[in-house]
Amino acid sequence: MKTSTRYLVPVLPFILTLLMWGYYAHSRQLMAQRLTASGFPERNFSDLFPRWLGTRELLLNGRDPYSPEITREIQRGYYGRPIDGSRATDPIDEQRFAYPLFVVFLLAGAIGLPFTVVQSLFTLILFGSAVWTVFLWIQVLGFKAVRSKIIACILFTLATIPYVEGIQLQQLSVLVAFLMAAAVYALTKEKYVLAGFLLAIATIKPQLSIALIGFVLLWSVSRWRFRKMVWISFLTVLILLISASEILLPQWPLEFLGGIPPYLRYTQATTSIRELFGTVGGTIVLLFLVAIIVAAGWRAKSEPVDSDDFRLAISLVLVFSCIVIPSLAPHNQVLLVPAFLLLVKDRRRIRGGGRIARSFWSAAWLTLIWPWATGALLAITLLLNRANPRLWDAPLATNPLIPITLFAALIPLLMGQAKYVQNDGTTRRQETNRAQ
Repeated sequence: MKTSTRYLVPVLPFILTLLMWGYYAHSRQLMAQRLTASGFPERNFSDLFPRWLGTRELLLNGRDPYSPEITREIQRGYYGRPIDGSRATDPIDEQRFAYPLFVVFLLAGAIGLPFTVVQSLFTLILFGSAVWTVFLWIQVLGFKAVRSKIIACILFTLATIPYVEGIQLQQLSVLVAFLMAAAVYALTKEKYVLAGFLLAIATIKPQLSIALIGFVLLWSVSRWRFRKMVWISFLTVLILLISASEILLPQWPLEFLGGIPPYLRYTQATTSIRELFGTVGGTIVLLFLVAIIVAAGWRAKSEPVDSDDFRLAISLVLVFSCIVIPSLAPHNQVLLVPAFLLLVKDRRRIRGGGRIARSFWSAAWLTLIWPWATGALLAITLLLNRANPRLWDAPLATNPLIPITLFAALIPLLMGQAKYVQNDGTTRRQETNRAQ
């Protein structure tokens, strides 16, 4: 009986994954229909396309991927025609080449292939990256689970909107999440050169990786003699990437930085805390979160990678990144995997922390379950030919809440570990006094 139950564990998340992938595939169809109604012909509806086209034009034709001319060509390929600002029904997202130039080295091998082939290949690559991301975080967190539960964790992750969206749109955030998970895993194996190399590559999405990189570098400084190769490797690779990019396109950093304000404008950039609490309230909440991150990072800076302090600090830093990124795009939340795994792993400690801790823990899961429940129901209505397009955005209702409730759910763990450290120190002093 136990054996049959173990094999049934992945069945529910597998069905959920199929439903959520069906839900988002129909979401893309609805977006395509709206573009067609606005006068846009056939298109390459993929977040990878602007990066691929910019890379191809730079490496094959020596053209500046940040230039207005390439932006118009990107729009023509992405939407079917360039955006017309005078038309109220046209999209506002300009789809610029808004990445550090060295992303071209990652895509260089794909410039000779048709984009339809590149799109399929990257879908498979990102799918594999997502699976390995979950597996690596399970190893880093010391999560003891049988194979069926590991498969269930992977399937539940693949059923989340961030990963469904990220993989179907070929969003490089999924790859960056894998690179960061692999870097931290390399730290657990004391492969410091590899960790620094992976973190440098992850800077293709600096808004996602900068907080984690800052924490890891702080951690490396605390025991410089043993961990200095993280710094050396990271800086060496990053300098090589920037220098090689400068050879390809002189003064590209100025163009990249100059493109940030327009990017924030046309993506209607905002953070989840500003969306929920307003400008003043959001600033207060942000300062509170920064204080918690500083406390967690400072406590973990001298701890080994397999310590509870380090694991919690990494999880908090990644959740904090999602909160402060000036974007509500769901695919940025691919960084939340270790935090949710930690909630599962330490659920007994959190539940034992009192009513408030249990409330935070439950709230975090409710904000995650909402997209699953509503998305699955909408997918079922689609199968029954009763889908209502007006309800199709309902699963995104809790999107700004997910990282905030998750951060709150981790705070009791931080307080509990602080209390444990304090009690442990008191006990040791008492034993020392008795011995004297």
